[in-house]
Amino acid sequence: MRVCVIGGGLGGLTAARALFEAGLDAHVLEASPHTGGVVGTSTVDGFVREHAASSFLGGQSRGAVSLCQKLGVPLETASSAAKQRWIYIDGKLRALPRSPVELVRSDLLTWRGKLDLLREPFRAARIEGDESMHAFAARRFGAEAARAIVAPFVTGVFAADAHDISLEAGFPRLAELDATGGLARGLVKQAAKRVFRKLAGGRRKPATAGMFAPHGGLGTMIEALARGLGDRVHTDHPVRALVPTERGVNVDGEPWDAAVLALPAQDAIALVDAVPTLASRLAAFRRAPAAIVYLGFPEAAVPRAVDGFGFLVAQGEDLRVLGVVFESVVWPNRAPAGQVLLRCIFGGSRDPAAATLDDATLIEQATRDVGLVLGARGTPTHASVIHWHRGIAQYQVGHRDHVRAAVTAARTHRIALAGADYRGAGINDLCADADIVVEEIRSWV
Repeated sequence: MRVCVIGGGLGGLTAARALFEAGLDAHVLEASPHTGGVVGTSTVDGFVREHAASSFLGGQSRGAVSLCQKLGVPLETASSAAKQRWIYIDGKLRALPRSPVELVRSDLLTWRGKLDLLREPFRAARIEGDESMHAFAARRFGAEAARAIVAPFVTGVFAADAHDISLEAGFPRLAELDATGGLARGLVKQAAKRVFRKLAGGRRKPATAGMFAPHGGLGTMIEALARGLGDRVHTDHPVRALVPTERGVNVDGEPWDAAVLALPAQDAIALVDAVPTLASRLAAFRRAPAAIVYLGFPEAAVPRAVDGFGFLVAQGEDLRVLGVVFESVVWPNRAPAGQVLLRCIFGGSRDPAAATLDDATLIEQATRDVGLVLGARGTPTHASVIHWHRGIAQYQVGHRDHVRAAVTAARTHRIALAGADYRGAGINDLCADADIVVEEIRSWV
């Protein structure tokens, strides 16, 4: 089969690679001069900037760690100095507890909130249907934990209000634990299974737990993917129309046996005018604009940013930034010696107007916010901004139903859907999604 993959972002590249390995003749058509979509890396003033995602978790057999190993891309592990995380709430930076003892001592929740959280194993699971992350958290953990812990966590992933994000689609592992006894019981069961395996003398798998990133940034993984596909990747090749035929699809008049739409759904709508049912289904998916402001400071100017991962901001605070990652603490080689690099996130569906501000205004706002929270002094030694008009996929309540409807409409015309809008927006999700695309297309042979 000849398969046309439209879009050379991470979802398109991983799908094309998996299709090629499965024996299909896959080619990628990318409108821009470079591959990767929103994923990329650049160095400015000696500071290494990730343009979107910056890392991924290990432990998934079909995730990014496995892919990088196959591609020969060397990996680095997040620094042990980056374990502590904070929440900025009620005008103060408060540590996120990492153990029961820390929870008892924490000022993040009142005693009533802590007791509510401890009742989690005895709370009832939802009966049926999807629900928002906020509804799930309030039901399972109590109102305080929902506001102080879960809502900022959701913002850190989707830059969204927890009332708007689906439990089932956005956090499927939590949905599974909720349906099978809750988080506490689920974690105890997992620990017990590990102990039994060890007692039974089972072979230990190589340790891949933790947070990872390619040496030099995620851009090196994108380059390796594109290099492996060679002349099957065609950049500066925009697609204008996709038209179904009796035997496959025509892409700008060229016949193919199948196509993969690996563009943001809102961009793909214009290509499928000839398939109105699919176009209407794609209209259900949304992305929120985002802006990343990078600030560099001398270490002495930001003493609170030399330890820990960073902080997230609860809603209702006198800050516009959604969260700040201490990038050079997590990845020490991303800033010149004696400097710290802060990655400040603005916009999302929580504050879409912020992403439309000009660079000077965003830099001024970021400098003001990190000064208020971290006590940063002086003028940044580096300041730069990365904008994404279609930045972060928004998995609203009922998202999985929309995905099923869109996949069905596309399948009828030998079109597969790939990318962050559908089955997972993380780096690991996009890597694993390639297998689903292959299975879908091979079923049409």
